[in-house]
Amino acid sequence: MRKRNKMTKSILIVAAERGLGLGLAHQFFRRGWNVMGTSQPDANVDELNSVGTTNPDRLAVAPIDVTDPAQIKPFLNSLGDSRFDVVFMNAGIWGAEHQSVLEATDQEFAEIMLTNTFGPVRLARHLLNYLVMPGGTLAFMSSHRGSIAINLEGGLELYRASKVASNMLARGIYAEHKERGLTVLSIHPGWVSTAMGTLGGSVKADIGIEPSVRGVADVVEKHMATGENLYLDYQDKRLDW
Repeated sequence: MRKRNKMTKSILIVAAERGLGLGLAHQFFRRGWNVMGTSQPDANVDELNSVGTTNPDRLAVAPIDVTDPAQIKPFLNSLGDSRFDVVFMNAGIWGAEHQSVLEATDQEFAEIMLTNTFGPVRLARHLLNYLVMPGGTLAFMSSHRGSIAINLEGGLELYRASKVASNMLARGIYAEHKERGLTVLSIHPGWVSTAMGTLGGSVKADIGIEPSVRGVADVVEKHMATGENLYLDYQDKRLDW
């Protein structure tokens, strides 16, 4: 990626090779942002590379698996002196289809917590020094399922637990760094028609990728650099923690 133009905003999207991450890469690129997107090391990145077709200088692609701590240092080294207005942590999985604490194996629980919570938050902490400060914004792809207050129906225990924990750890980052002017956003994208959102096509989602990522990008642009910690959905509605 070319040297940062002070007039051009920049975003790092972690897990951008498909689904919502890819949609966000397209959305921010169309809005004139410089975009860096990461992918799993063995992923096909043709679609992600195509984001920058009209202006390759505004797109960069780098591999990292957020669940592997050995990959963090090489990834950080690859960033050089890059600085970002926004770092958006999008990595996540649905986990075991049954979603039951009674049925879950230790491995199933460990996998969803490592992928949805610990891995992204760990990497996010390493990336704080790559944010433009003051005014840098750290965003997490959350879910309304991560709300304790609005969980009135139960179920989806594994996924809920991972997103509740993500919200809490994101809050911790904010509490420790708010005096530096850090903004932390946890954003629910809606129930989106992706492979994950439809469980591989077995269930029907509420909305398509385009309206979701357009709304998420609007929320980021509205609340970035405000110095707040907010839990919002893609329509800019505040969610109860």
